[in-house]
Amino acid sequence: MRDPMAAEFTDRTPTTMSPRRRGVRAVDRALDVLTAFSAAHPRLQLSELAEAAGLPKTSTHRIAVTLVERGFLRQDGDGAYTLGSRLIELGSLVSATTELARLTAAAQAFPLSGGEALLVAEADWPDKSLIITTKLQSPHSPTALSPVGRRSVLANGCVSQAVLSGLPAEEVRSLLPHLRLAKRTPASITDAEEFLREVEAARNRGHAVEVEQFLPGIAGVAVPVMSAGRPIGAVAVCGPTANLPRRRLNSLALDLKQLLGRALPAQAPKAASGG
Repeated sequence: MRDPMAAEFTDRTPTTMSPRRRGVRAVDRALDVLTAFSAAHPRLQLSELAEAAGLPKTSTHRIAVTLVERGFLRQDGDGAYTLGSRLIELGSLVSATTELARLTAAAQAFPLSGGEALLVAEADWPDKSLIITTKLQSPHSPTALSPVGRRSVLANGCVSQAVLSGLPAEEVRSLLPHLRLAKRTPASITDAEEFLREVEAARNRGHAVEVEQFLPGIAGVAVPVMSAGRPIGAVAVCGPTANLPRRRLNSLALDLKQLLGRALPAQAPKAASGG
């Protein structure tokens, strides 16, 4: 079955994700090859890789050979390429040196009831997207929730709204034309002004709450993670709507803010309020 989250980001090629940045052309092309892979397409034959990267097949082959030699790609027996183990090593260095890493370490002891899952997401502002960096599950957590490594565009849902609530209101308004307010569920917010009001409410509360805006049958609450006065991501708890009435969501908001206070004392998030 196709992952319902995949189409939100992984079907887009690098050239549609962001404008071409100025820089070294060879480096740009190598990065286009690496970012051609996705959760939906983890293995690519050379022709598929060239098409996804938007490069000639001969150029793609030369770049892929170099990346294989350096450990950034791996080539299987049938010729297909996959991402290499060198990226795991580098990724661990990134995750070990950020505020989100400290948050993840502190979150290991977070109490989760049946069916709930804690997610930590990092914001990628150039691409206006989120990537799940941590997922802690309780028994019977919904399988529809994003796995670690899933990237999705900023859109409906408590995680996106929490991240956006950390920005000034005028900056959120300027981002609206670039957001994908799709009708994912009957409860999804597709009207721009209504979405702005929801983000403003999240800013005032210090957390975002949603019920079935992003996935049917799923509710959640999220708190922005700030660094130097800017949102770098969010921490959220999501689970079946039946298990997360409003009172439970408000209680989880307080728990998440206390978690942030322990992991990142300088952030000092607001206390949870009702609503």
